Amino acid sequence: MDAIYSNYSPVFLYIDKYRFSKNWVYPAATVPYSLIRYVISGTAVFSLGESAYDVGPGDVFYIPQGSILSCAAKEEIVFISIRFVGSVQLEDTDMLRALWNVPIIHNFSNVPDMRSYFENAYSSALSRTSFKNLEIRGYLNLICARLARVSPDDFDKDAAPEEERRQMEARFDVENIRRRAMKSSARKNDPRITMVLDAIITYPEKNFSTRELCEMAEISESTLRRLFKEQTGKTLYDFIKDTKMTNAARKLLVSNEPVSSIAYKLGYEAPSYFSKCFREVFGITPQEYRRTSREM
Repeated sequence: MDAIYSNYSPVFLYIDKYRFSKNWVYPAATVPYSLIRYVISGTAVFSLGESAYDVGPGDVFYIPQGSILSCAAKEEIVFISIRFVGSVQLEDTDMLRALWNVPIIHNFSNVPDMRSYFENAYSSALSRTSFKNLEIRGYLNLICARLARVSPDDFDKDAAPEEERRQMEARFDVENIRRRAMKSSARKNDPRITMVLDAIITYPEKNFSTRELCEMAEISESTLRRLFKEQTGKTLYDFIKDTKMTNAARKLLVSNEPVSSIAYKLGYEAPSYFSKCFREVFGITPQEYRRTSREM
């Protein structure tokens, strides 16, 4: 489990502040990333699947990736929403909840630092500094850490249906988590693989060949593939694809750049193949992602 703890971090995608009238309704849709929202004012009902939650000022609401989200405002509501994905993923498991049992909803009205984290992250996003993403990532880490510090005793388990509670307890069972962690094969970081990871993440527009990466790390292809899977839990191909798609998702959220242009800039010669890869990662097309995300 130590490797899972050390390797996991939230990967920032997008942040915005929203103001919706009392007539605002967001129909049920699967969310292809994770969200954390801070309610500044107003009230609404946020639903995840069949579970409905009343939210109000000071509430932080966590929406795990893959959730079926719907929303309905009771009055004008203002909230800040941060979108991200996890750097480590286990099948059918939300890492923030599995590792630290973060609550779906918790009120932080008496914790002014939490609101400041969201407000400062949003202010950083509006700035033109070259290091604003570093600041936002820092605030996102602080937000997740503060959520992780919430005592399980503060979590109202009686608010969840009995069956949901049993599923939740099974998911948080230490042995279950350990077995899933073992399957991920995450182990101690090898500096040669870290070098390869840095290159892939820093230059998502490049199409590195396996030979180039082997020469960079000064190891054989078989060793590269084995160590890479052990350290990241993913194949080299899947990690490169996921990195490109995460960058594509950010571009789709923050710009009106045509999908074809984004595809070309990320090293895809055929926009249709880019769209196919995007759908494999997020479950929807780039166009649907852009449209749906801007409605949330």
